[in-house]
Amino acid sequence: MSTILELPTWYYRQFPCDYSKGERATEGILGWAQRVCRIPKEQAALVLMHLWNIGFPGGPAWGAGVPQQVRRDAQEFVGRCVKVFSTALPPVLGAARSCGLTVVHVASGRGYAERYPQYQRTLSEVTTPAPAPPEGVIRPRDADVPTTDERFGPGFSGVAESDALDFPKGLGPEGDDLVAVTTHELNTLLRNRRIWHLTYCGFAINWCLWHSPGGMVDMRRLGYTCGCIKQGTVAVESKESVASLGNHAYSMWKTAHMFGFVADDHDFIQACQKGT
Repeated sequence: MSTILELPTWYYRQFPCDYSKGERATEGILGWAQRVCRIPKEQAALVLMHLWNIGFPGGPAWGAGVPQQVRRDAQEFVGRCVKVFSTALPPVLGAARSCGLTVVHVASGRGYAERYPQYQRTLSEVTTPAPAPPEGVIRPRDADVPTTDERFGPGFSGVAESDALDFPKGLGPEGDDLVAVTTHELNTLLRNRRIWHLTYCGFAINWCLWHSPGGMVDMRRLGYTCGCIKQGTVAVESKESVASLGNHAYSMWKTAHMFGFVADDHDFIQACQKGT
């Protein structure tokens, strides 16, 4: 008999319009609501995506005068990642492992994923080739658009990431955890286990967790229900949004409404404890 996770789940009621308000008809909608969703534990997974050790002891340093400073200057998010990864994620991950929930690590590249036996198991399990992507845009090399270096900083495109990039200590793959780098790998691992309910944590909720390989856009198109733990995610913020963490707040609405749900960390932990 399946063990059921009873997860209090936030969703967004984007209705009804207040037609009397014209352009501000949105003010009539009901907004946030929460209800308990009953998920068979063996059909669910905690997905830790792009947890990097930048700014952690032993990882690439973050600050003035450090190696790869050209890259670090464009990584305003590191301080928030260190805080969230150090405080919010350990109890979430511990609860998931204690109750036997499948834990998946989505790495941003094979360079560090290949150091782990869990990824070697993935390569042995995923033996079918990924579908060929469609041919892309034909664009002249001299197209006059803002360049990577204009957007991320002079010299950014010519500086490679540190070889010390890895998972933060204590948050990397252990035991029977799964590791994937590509959407094809992740989909294959999940299909083989009949998992369809994915709770994401990591960086960045409004960038990688939506748009990178293994992120919510790809997985939702494949039919998965995707959501996140609010306190377990970090957003890329702008100069204008960082004081209020406005991009993160917007990302909670979009994640819930477009992809499936948002959960609070204490609710997720309690659901795991009850499902042990």
